[in-house]
Amino acid sequence: MDCHLDCHYKSEIFNWVKAIAMNTEELKQRYQSGERNFSQTHLNQTNLQRLKLGAVDLSRASLVKSNLQKVNLEDANLDGVNLYRANLSKSRLQRVNLNKAILGGANLSEANLHRASLIQADLCAANLSKAVLNHAQLSGADLRKANLSHARLSWANLRKVNLHQAQLEGADLSDAKFCNTIMPDGSLRNDDC
Repeated sequence: MDCHLDCHYKSEIFNWVKAIAMNTEELKQRYQSGERNFSQTHLNQTNLQRLKLGAVDLSRASLVKSNLQKVNLEDANLDGVNLYRANLSKSRLQRVNLNKAILGGANLSEANLHRASLIQADLCAANLSKAVLNHAQLSGADLRKANLSHARLSWANLRKVNLHQAQLEGADLSDAKFCNTIMPDGSLRNDDC
């Protein structure tokens, strides 16, 4: 299945999940009053730019095509979140849980994902150019056709990652771990099996 069609398909399936609709102002007010659990919240096409939402729980939330540019989500739980084609450029995502997240076509350029967990995340056709992914856990992630040019991936776990047709020009892969990793040219890399 084509990368974009695959991501779109997952996006449509997610919309069947019963989600709680909320707008940006309501989220900000509830977060400022101390609430942190916004699991399964529906925030598609919203503007959350520059918000500070550290340690928030947005697991299984839907933020399709939302603007999260320069947002601070350090230590957040975004397990299974749908961020299809969302803009997360220059965001602070250190130590965030993005396991099984849908990030197909998302813009994560210059985002800081140091020590983030992206196990089995769908990042097909995502823009991760100049992103910081040092010590990130990416095992089983789908990075087909992703732009990782000039990304920093030192000490990243790239076991069972699919990088087919990904752009890796200028990427720092020093000490990254490879096992059953599909490289951009389709070859298999097993340095650390």
